[in-house]
Amino acid sequence: MCRRPFILFLCAMFVVTTFLPGLLTGCHNGKKKTKEGSEETWQGVITVWDFPRWPDKNGNRFGWIEKKIKEFEEAHPGVFVHLRPLKWEYGLIELRAAAAAGTYPDIAPVASGYDFIYEGYLEPVDEYFSPNELERYESRAIDAVTYRGRIYGFPWFMTTYGLFINKEIFKAKNVTIPKSGSWAYDEFVSALQKVTHDSSKSEKIDHYGFNLYLSPGSYQVWGFLTMDGAKIFDEQDNFVLNSQEGISALTKLTDLEAKYKVVPTKEFGVLEETKVWGDFCEKQKIAVYPAGPWAIKILNDRYKTGKGFEFDLMPYPKGEGIPSAIALVSGYAIFKQKDEKKKALCAEFLKYITSENEQQALAEYGVFSVYTQVLEEIQDNPLIGKMKDILDTAEILPKVKNWNKHDEAITAQIRLALLSQKSPSQALKDAAKAVEAIQKGAP
Repeated sequence: MCRRPFILFLCAMFVVTTFLPGLLTGCHNGKKKTKEGSEETWQGVITVWDFPRWPDKNGNRFGWIEKKIKEFEEAHPGVFVHLRPLKWEYGLIELRAAAAAGTYPDIAPVASGYDFIYEGYLEPVDEYFSPNELERYESRAIDAVTYRGRIYGFPWFMTTYGLFINKEIFKAKNVTIPKSGSWAYDEFVSALQKVTHDSSKSEKIDHYGFNLYLSPGSYQVWGFLTMDGAKIFDEQDNFVLNSQEGISALTKLTDLEAKYKVVPTKEFGVLEETKVWGDFCEKQKIAVYPAGPWAIKILNDRYKTGKGFEFDLMPYPKGEGIPSAIALVSGYAIFKQKDEKKKALCAEFLKYITSENEQQALAEYGVFSVYTQVLEEIQDNPLIGKMKDILDTAEILPKVKNWNKHDEAITAQIRLALLSQKSPSQALKDAAKAVEAIQKGAP
C-alpha cells in the first residue's frame, strides 16, 4: 500500500510530460516555440504551376523559376516548392480543369485571368501590399490584377505589340521609313506595295509586305482594329467594335489582301505563329510583322551572328484615329488556401520573385517592368524606347467573364473577314451576336 502514492506520482508525471507540450502548442495558434523563444513559420510543400519563359544559358526555359525556387528554399528551411511545368498549348486548359475539380496548385501565373477571380478560385492579397508599395507600381499593372476594389495577384511584367520592319528589304526597294516615328494608313499601304515582289521572276509573288498571326490569346490584330478610333470594349466591358469606326478599321485590314494584294493570298490570318514568324525572321519573305519586345533580342542576336538583318520598329498605322495596342500584364496568383500561414508564405515567395530587384533584368528578356521607376530606366536601347512609347498608350484587356470564349468568338469572325468569307460589317455583327450569347449563357 505504501507504494501507491509513488505510482500515482509517476502516472501524473507521464501525463504532464506527454500531453502538456501539445496543449501549450495549441495555445500559440499553431506556431511552435524554438529554444530561443521565437515563433517558427509554416513548413511544408508549396505547389507552383508555371509556363516556360526565356531560355537560360543552357537553353532551359524553366531555369529562371527553378533558380528562384532554390534560393527561396535555402532561405526557408523546411519549405519545399514543387514546380510543375506547363505547356503554352494547353496549360491554361489544365489550370481551368484543375480549378473546377478542386485539384489546383497553390500558385500559378493567372493573376489577370478574370475567370479564375469570378469563380472564386483566387485569394485576395491586398493585405500583403503597403500603400507605399502600391504607389511604386505602374497603375495599369495593379489595375490588371484588381477586381471590385480587391487585388488578386502580384504583377510581374507587361508587354505589348509593335510593327517590326526589315530595313534591308525597305532599302532595297527604296522605301523610306517615316522619320516622324509614325505613319498613316495610306503611307503604310504604299510601303507594303513597294516591298511586295516576285524575287524569282516567275510572275508569281513570293515576297509580301505584311502578315500576322491571328489566334485567341494573341493580340497582334487589335492595334489595327482601333486605328479609326473604335474601341473593342467600352468602360462597362460591353463589346462595341461593331460600330462604323470598327467596320472601317476592319475594312482597311481586309483590303490588304482583297484590294492591295500585299499579304499572302489565302494565308492571311490562318498560318501558325512559327510559320509566320519564320517567314519574317528567317526566310525574310515578309517585310513587316507585329510582335512583342521579345523580338528585339532575337533579331539583334541573329544580326550579330550574320544570320539576320537590320530592323526597325514602328507603331500601328493611324487611320481616322490613333490606334491603341493591347497591354498584357502577367502576374502570379494564390489559389484558395485553408492555412493562413501557408498563404502568407506563398505571398512571401511571390513578392520575392516579382520584387523590384528582380525586375532589373526583364528588359533583357524582352518584357517591361511593372514598377514605374524601373520602367523609366530602360531607355538605353532606342528600340526598347520605341516599344515603351507604344506601351504608354496601350490598354489592358477588358475584365469580361468567360473571356476565353469572347476571345475565340471575336477572333473567329475576324478571320472570316480576312479570308473574304464575310464582309467586315457582317463579321462584326456576328461577333456582337456571339458575345451577347456568351454573356446571356454565362452563369
